[in-house]
Amino acid sequence: MTLTSSAGAAAVAPATLDEQLRRRITGQLAGKFRGEIIGPDHDRYSRARQVWNAMIDRKPGLILRCTNTEDVVAAVNVARANGLPPAVRCGGHNVAGKSMSDGGLTIDLSGLREVTVDTERKLVHAGGGCLLGTVDAATAQHGLIVPAGIMSETGVAGLALGGGIGWFSRKHGLTCDQFVSLELVLASGEVIEVSADEHPDLFWALKGGGGNFGIVTRFTFRAYDFGPMMRIGVSLYLPEDAAAALRGYASVVPTLPRTVGWHAALKHDMPALPFVPPDFVGKRLVMFISMWLGDADDPAGAELIERLCDVGQPCVKAMTVMPFAAGVQRVIDEEFEDGHRYYTKEAHVANLADEAIDTLVDFWKDMPMEGEVEIIGLGGAVGDVPEGATAFSNRGYLLWLNFAMRWDDPANDAGYIDRTRKIVTDLKPWTGQGIYVNMLNFDEMDRVVEAFGGPEKYARLGRIKAQYDPENLFRMNYNVTPAPAEPAAR
Repeated sequence: MTLTSSAGAAAVAPATLDEQLRRRITGQLAGKFRGEIIGPDHDRYSRARQVWNAMIDRKPGLILRCTNTEDVVAAVNVARANGLPPAVRCGGHNVAGKSMSDGGLTIDLSGLREVTVDTERKLVHAGGGCLLGTVDAATAQHGLIVPAGIMSETGVAGLALGGGIGWFSRKHGLTCDQFVSLELVLASGEVIEVSADEHPDLFWALKGGGGNFGIVTRFTFRAYDFGPMMRIGVSLYLPEDAAAALRGYASVVPTLPRTVGWHAALKHDMPALPFVPPDFVGKRLVMFISMWLGDADDPAGAELIERLCDVGQPCVKAMTVMPFAAGVQRVIDEEFEDGHRYYTKEAHVANLADEAIDTLVDFWKDMPMEGEVEIIGLGGAVGDVPEGATAFSNRGYLLWLNFAMRWDDPANDAGYIDRTRKIVTDLKPWTGQGIYVNMLNFDEMDRVVEAFGGPEKYARLGRIKAQYDPENLFRMNYNVTPAPAEPAAR
C-alpha cells in the first residue's frame, strides 16, 4: 500500500537502506546507542515490523529500538546524517501505518515505557513509548487518571500529539490539554524542554500538531482524582429497535452533565463481554455504554446511569462497577486486536437527525464487515478550550462518528473500503467540517491541511516547523511542511 500526499515533502519517498548503509549506521552508532539494532536478518525483525493494521506490510531497512533519550538522540543524528527521514513508532496503532518505514529507517520508542507518579502535585511523567495501559496501571494505584483514549494498547505519543479523544474527554478535555511539559529531541539532535513558559509556540503546536516537530521522549501530564473503580451502564438493542434507541440517544445526549460519558456502538457481532449474556454473543446488536466520571459510589451517578440504561427498548441492560484501568479501558482490546485488516472513516456529527439515523442503521443492518460504527459523545470540557489556543481543531462538535471496520481476507479490501466510503458520503448532509488528524487514512492525505484546522492554522504550524525542523526530517507523518516566516510589517 503506497501513501501519497499533496503536502510537499511528505510525498517524497524515503531513501532505501541497503546492507552497506546498514553497516555504516551500525558503525556510527557504536558506543552511542544502547538499544537494539534490528535489520532484516535479525531473528525478531518479523515481529518488530508488525503493526496493528494487517493491511500495512512494510519492510523497513533498519529498526532502531531505543531505551532512553540518549538512544533517541543517536538515532536522530544518524537519520539526519544519512538523509533518512525516520518513521517513529510508539504503539503502532496508526491505521495508515505511519509508524513503520518501508525500506527506510524506523525509530522505535517501545523501550521508553517508564511511568512515575507525583501524587503530591498530581503529575504523571510517562516515557515516549508508553501505551495507555502502561500509564493507567501506574495511575490507578494512586487513585488518579490521565485522560486518554479508549484502548489500552494505543500508544500515548501518537494519541496525545494528535489531540487525544477518550472516555474522560467530556469531564477533563483532550489528552493534549493535560500537557505540563514535554522533553523533545529536535531534528538537530538537541534535547529541549517544552512548556507554556519554554518555547510556548512549540508547546502550542505540539497540542494537536502531531509528530512534525521532533520526538517526545517524556510527557509530563496533569492528572485527576479518580477511581480506581468506575460505574458503567450497558444496554443492548436488537436491530429492529436500533433506530428508536438512537433517536432517544440523540435527544438525551445534549442534556447530559459533563460528569457522564455516553457512547453508542453498532456492532456487527457482539463480543463476549462480562455483561453480555451468552445467548447474545455473536449477534448483531447496538450497545449503549454510559460511564459515570465521578465517584463510583455517588448515588447521583447510579441514578443517572440507570436512567440512561432505560432509553429505548433494550433487550439487555446492566449496571456494574468495575476497575477502569484493568476493566473498562480494556473492554474493546480483544475486539480490535493486532493482526486484522482495519479500515476507518470518521466524521464530526453536526446533527444526528432522524434521516441520518435511518441511513446509518440501514448501512449497519447490511454491513458485511466486522467491527463497529461508533458514536462518541464529546462536548463538555473539550469545548472549554478556545479553538485558537491549541493546534487541535474542531472542538465544537458534540458527537464524533467513527466507522471502525475489520476483516481478514485481502480479497475483500476493495469492496469493503468502497462500502465504507459510500456511507460516509451518504451521511454528508449531517456531518460537519474537519477531520480528526489521528484517524486520517491512507486515502485521505489530501485532507492534511483540513485536519490541522485549515490554511491559516496550517500556515502557523508551518512557520513553527521551519524554526525547529527546517529540513523537514520528520516528514513520515501527517506532514506540516516548513513555511517561511511572515514578512515584517512596514
